[in-house]
Amino acid sequence: MINNTFLYSFFILTAFCLIFYLFINFRPEKNETNNKILLKNLLEGLDMELPDELKALDNSSTDAQKLS
Repeated sequence: MINNTFLYSFFILTAFCLIFYLFINFRPEKNETNNKILLKNLLEGLDMELPDELKALDNSSTDAQKLS
């Protein structure tokens, strides 16, 4: 017969592995727009030339926060 301590340890280890697996595979990822805004702010802060794609990018999400 299997020892109860071994059985509890097995279930706890399985639960931790499942939580770790779910955390790695289903974590929220930043989308491309957030990365572009971050890059634009970084380049502006360093006084570097912005590519045309970043110049056309507007910060509509931050503008909405300023109005409220």
